[in-house]
Amino acid sequence: MITIQNILKQVLIASTLLMVCSCSSTNSEKTALVGKWEGSLKDSTSGDSLEKIILEFTTNGELRQHLGEGQLQNTIESEYEVKNGQIITIEKETKERDKSSYNIVNDTLTIVYEGLTNTYIKLKQEKE
Repeated sequence: MITIQNILKQVLIASTLLMVCSCSSTNSEKTALVGKWEGSLKDSTSGDSLEKIILEFTTNGELRQHLGEGQLQNTIESEYEVKNGQIITIEKETKERDKSSYNIVNDTLTIVYEGLTNTYIKLKQEKE
């Protein structure tokens, strides 16, 4: 016999499963990003490579963008989250918020930001 109580139980179970699946998707997206990725920063007008960039995503939601090399290296620190195929960043110093779409295939990360596509290769983890 179908009762309102049985229907409510089914709705509650379905809602719980949906929430669990949504959370694990976001966590698996974030886990896939964790690590260091190397690429080249591109000029927004010409698309030419300007300088080396390493993106470092941590498990605790921090992103460090290391631009340049040696004494000329500059690091920008941000917080990040991933949601629905997008990386949402908030720069720590300026509080500027940005969104980029991204895709990971094997060890290649492709980020599209303001119509410009950048590709990064995952760096192998150093053994301690």
